[in-house]
Amino acid sequence: MDARKRIAAAIKDHLARERISREQFAFKTKLGKSTVDKLLIGLFSDRTLAIVEGHTRLPLRAMLVERADELAAEDRRPAEDRRPAPKPLDTPSIAVLPFANLGGDPEQDFIADGITDDIITALARLRWLFVIARNSTFVYKGSAADVRQVARDLGVRYVLEGSVRTAGGRLRITGQLIDAETGKHVWAEKYDRELKDIFAVLDDITEHVVAAVEPHLYAEEGFRASGKQPDRIDAWGLVVRALGLVTKMERRQNEAAQVLLRRAIAMEPDYARAHALLGWAVWWATHCLWIEDRAAGHRQAAGHAHDALAFDPGDPWARMVSGLCLSTAAQHERALGEFRTALTLNPSFTLGHMAFGWALLRAGRFDEAIAETARALEMSPLDTFSGFYTSVHGLALLAARRFEEALPFLRTSVAAFADYSGHYNSLICCCGHLDLMDEAREFLAVRSRMSPPLRLDMVRRNMGRFAHCEVFVEGLRKAGVPE
Repeated sequence: MDARKRIAAAIKDHLARERISREQFAFKTKLGKSTVDKLLIGLFSDRTLAIVEGHTRLPLRAMLVERADELAAEDRRPAEDRRPAPKPLDTPSIAVLPFANLGGDPEQDFIADGITDDIITALARLRWLFVIARNSTFVYKGSAADVRQVARDLGVRYVLEGSVRTAGGRLRITGQLIDAETGKHVWAEKYDRELKDIFAVLDDITEHVVAAVEPHLYAEEGFRASGKQPDRIDAWGLVVRALGLVTKMERRQNEAAQVLLRRAIAMEPDYARAHALLGWAVWWATHCLWIEDRAAGHRQAAGHAHDALAFDPGDPWARMVSGLCLSTAAQHERALGEFRTALTLNPSFTLGHMAFGWALLRAGRFDEAIAETARALEMSPLDTFSGFYTSVHGLALLAARRFEEALPFLRTSVAAFADYSGHYNSLICCCGHLDLMDEAREFLAVRSRMSPPLRLDMVRRNMGRFAHCEVFVEGLRKAGVPE
C-alpha cells in the first residue's frame, strides 16, 4: 500500500508541476476521469501504469519493485541493526527543518532562516496541526539529518524541508513535505522570484507553501483515517475524511461529508471544526439548489457557524461560513469583517480568499474582488474547487464590464461543474454582452433543461441587493432571456 500511495503522490506532483488538471490528464491519456480519480488514490492496474508512464516518463512500475526490494533487504538485516518502526501518533504533527542555503554565501543564511521561521509561524496558525517549535528544529541546522530519525527524535508524522539559492538578483526556494513513517514525498515544489523586496518575497512564498502543504496534509490524514476500522475512527478522523469530501464540488460527496460530520458532532458536541465544516457543506448544498428551501438552508448553515464560533472563535472555516451567510443576506460590511478575520487567522486559506472576493463583488467593490479572486486562483491553481474559483473570478470581471476577460473563466467554470445552473447563467450573460448569440443560444438550450427556469424576474429577486445585479440582468436580456 505504501508503494501505491507513493505512485499516486508522484502523479499528483507531476500534475502540479505541469499545471495540468485531472480532466486534462484524463483527456491526454485517454484513460477516462474515473480511472484517473482511482489512480490518484492508489488504485490502478499494470496497464494503467504503463499508459501513464508513456505520457509522463515517470518510473512508476519501478517504484513497486523498489519497495519490494527494500522490504526484502530489511528482512535480511541482523535483528540488532533493525530500527523499530515508529509508533503512530495520535495527532497530526510536523517539524520544519532549517532550509539549506545552497548559495555558498554565509551572508545569505538569513534568507534561509527567515523562510523557515515564517513557515513555522504560518503552519502554527493551523489549529488542528501540532508544529514543533523553532528552537527544537534548528538544532539540525547545517547537518545532513536523516528525516526518519528526525521524526523519531521529535515525535512527528511529517517533516518539511527545503533549500534556498540566490543568483543574479533572483531567488529560488524549493520545498518538500515527507511522510516520516514511510519516507514518501507527499509534496514538492519550487518557487522562483526576483529578489527586490525580500520581505514581500518571503511573505509571498510562505503563503504559497502553506496553501499547497495544508491540503496534502489533510489528504494524508484522510488516508490514515480511512484505513481504520469504523468503530475505531474518532471524531478527528471523521472530520478529516469529511474535509476530503467537502473540498469536492459534487452532490454525492457533499451528502457523505454531512453524514460524517454529524457523526463527529454526536461523538464530540463541542467540536468546533466539525460544526464549521458542516456549516460549509450545508451552505454549498443550498447554493447548488440541492436543498429546496434556500432560506432554511442558509439559516441552518449560519446556525452551525454560530455554534462553531461559540466553541472556538478562532476557527477560520466558521468565520468564512458566517461571512458567506451575512453576504447572502446583503449585510455586506459585517460579512467583509468576518472574512478579514478568517484570513487573519489563516492567510493561506485559499477558499477563504475566494469567498472574500465574492463578498467584495456583491458589495460593489469590483476591483478589490478581481484582485482577491485572482490571488486565490494563483495560490491554488489545481484546487478541486477550481470551477467555483473561475466562476467567481469571471463574475467579478463581468461586474466590472471586462467582458472579454471574463469569458474564458466563465467557460471554464461551466466545463468544470456542468451540473450547476448558476455557471450557465453567468456565461449566458457574458455572451449577451459580447453579442455571441450563437453561443448564448447553445447554452440557453442546455440551461432550459435545468430548474428553476431562467427568467429576468427571478434574477432580480435573487440578486436585487447585490451590486452586480444590473449588469447581470442587462447581459441576460441581450442574450434573449425572457422576463
